[in-house]
Amino acid sequence: MSLVFFGYHLTHLKISFEFEKLFGEDNPDRQFYESHLEVFGYDNDYLLVIVESQSIVFDTLFLQKLSNWSQNNKKLSGVKSLISPTDIPHLIKSPLGITGIPLLHTKSPERLASDSIRIYSHPIYQSFFADNAQSVLVQIVHEHFKSPQKEKEFLQQLKMGLEANDFHNYRLVGKLIAQNAFIENIKNDFSLFLSLALLVTAALLLLIYRSFRSMLLPYLISVSAMIYLLGIMALLGVELSILSVLIPPIILFVATSDGIHLLNAYRQNKSGNYADRIQGAIVKVFAPTVLTSITTAIGFFSLLSIPNRPVQELGVFAGTGVIIAFFITFIFGPLLLSDSNKVKVLNLPYKEFTSFVLRKRKLIFIISAIILVISVFGALQLKTDAYLLKDLPENSQVKQDFEFVDQNFGGSKPWEMAIWPTDTTVTIWNYEFLTEANKINDYLYSEFGIERMFSPVEILKYGHQIEKGGSNQYFQFPSKSQFHSALKNVERIEGKMALSNITDSIETYARFAAFIPEWGSLITREKNDALEVFMTKNIDTNILQHRITGTTYLIDKSNETISMNLIFGLLLATGLISIVLAVYFKSLKMLLISLLPNFIPLLITAGVMGYMDAPLKLTTSIIFVVAFGIAVDDTIHFLGAYKKTRAISYPWRLVKTFRFAGLSICITSLLIISGFILFTFSAFATTFYLGLFLSLAMFSALVTDLFLLPLFLKDN
Repeated sequence: MSLVFFGYHLTHLKISFEFEKLFGEDNPDRQFYESHLEVFGYDNDYLLVIVESQSIVFDTLFLQKLSNWSQNNKKLSGVKSLISPTDIPHLIKSPLGITGIPLLHTKSPERLASDSIRIYSHPIYQSFFADNAQSVLVQIVHEHFKSPQKEKEFLQQLKMGLEANDFHNYRLVGKLIAQNAFIENIKNDFSLFLSLALLVTAALLLLIYRSFRSMLLPYLISVSAMIYLLGIMALLGVELSILSVLIPPIILFVATSDGIHLLNAYRQNKSGNYADRIQGAIVKVFAPTVLTSITTAIGFFSLLSIPNRPVQELGVFAGTGVIIAFFITFIFGPLLLSDSNKVKVLNLPYKEFTSFVLRKRKLIFIISAIILVISVFGALQLKTDAYLLKDLPENSQVKQDFEFVDQNFGGSKPWEMAIWPTDTTVTIWNYEFLTEANKINDYLYSEFGIERMFSPVEILKYGHQIEKGGSNQYFQFPSKSQFHSALKNVERIEGKMALSNITDSIETYARFAAFIPEWGSLITREKNDALEVFMTKNIDTNILQHRITGTTYLIDKSNETISMNLIFGLLLATGLISIVLAVYFKSLKMLLISLLPNFIPLLITAGVMGYMDAPLKLTTSIIFVVAFGIAVDDTIHFLGAYKKTRAISYPWRLVKTFRFAGLSICITSLLIISGFILFTFSAFATTFYLGLFLSLAMFSALVTDLFLLPLFLKDN
């Protein structure tokens, strides 16, 4: 009944992806961002609408339709502001005061040519048009939606409006679009590969045991553990994220492993009595399984040390699932053992294999040393880098749309810097303050690579341009003697031109709000570092204070810090597991022997990642903890069997160990590798890399346990 209860709640399990959940949860950068968004709101709550024309956009019919659509969508529920070039006035100063003439004369075809010249010679105006004049950008700032349903309704209304105005060639770029794309890819991969994992697991177990009744025990245990865990997550309202979708296959494989060890112990037990066979099997595998469950759970629970919600959820529920799998194995597992499971001692070449390993001792050590040296060189090439949209399939329309904006409109990712006067008695419209800010403004355009930006400096330049009659050549920072007249124009145009919300209400705090291309976190971090160096050398901190912030900065920082923190998490897991193993083996030497084979696969995996130029980021960094948590199981089962085995010599003791534990280790590893390798068929880069490197780590762990681990056990 309990299984049915939790199974029913699986229907309420949801998949989500929110960029904000990728931020570090408790650090100074996050705290500063929280105060920053109280002033300006979420910088990621934007939508770029790119409307393409069949010829050029400087066409009266096209521009009139765009103007009508823009005016109507300003009233759309969820829209906070909408900036369209058809609504931007070109302001000039006349004897009658500041007046605005249309930037685009939508009803006068003969004037559009001169309009286009003005537009492409102005830094602000030209940012709304592609260089080939075949597409135009409209920027929408929307509400911070609290539910996916409201997001869906907002996008649906927006698309319906575009279609109604006969705009069929358009691109939508923004957080809402990217999040939906990730959710759909995660959802598709989760459904497809979990189904395949269940089928492959069943097929392999049936192939190995050649008996439907025999394969049912490990299979039902694993499926039951997964249903219980996912049911618990659904009851708690936990949504599957880009990382927690790993939990079901992990629990499936771990629980299957527990069931296989119990089943094989039962099948190899020669006691004639059915009850004695069950008791004997439980006695043989109970202690090692307790140990593997504890160590694996510790490995996952160590992720709680990482201040990131998706990582912590993965750790908590994967660790909980391991514990659930253990209890199901020994509470319900024995009930599934049938007397028809006759004693099964396979005549495998254990003796020959043991002899080969011992005879090739030197060769195995030499090959291992060479592989480790090569792996170290590869691992040294690892770098922390993250291209969020690079995870999407190459044929993804969303990915292509973001790249289109990067190439034609200067960037699709928000970039923010907060600035404020050091002297709290002055406003941001102080001349000395803006002079310092202008140095930053110039650097961002000339060196940083920003093409589209709003800032107090840009508005002041526009005020100076108005003072000089509106000519584009005067869009420049005013001299001190011209500053006050330019500033007066800024005060006069406030409310007449929807530039951007760049200052707070009392004008003592401001921002540079820009867009950058998807450079990747490594290049963006290098550019930010170079900017900090420039500011240290050139900006007077007695006048201006600053701080880089925003969602792009926080996500990049989070990827960087998580990658480093996961090393700490791995060390923490190793330390805690070491304590458990030390208590069990009561030998420092055996403790070291048990840990060594599980670090070698991690090093090999890191080396391959380095050679493949696969960067460390949120989704790939957790590979090491997951692999370590699962791989340690087989080592413990092997050492547990070796500890209980008695023989006249070291070689015969190994033969008996291989006979008892070797087959189970090979079967469980084969199942895990087969399960993870399924994910390499995904077009979603995150799923592909997780499958590839977890499969590699598990294969390396199996080879290490079979060939290298036995050689460390002499005289133990």
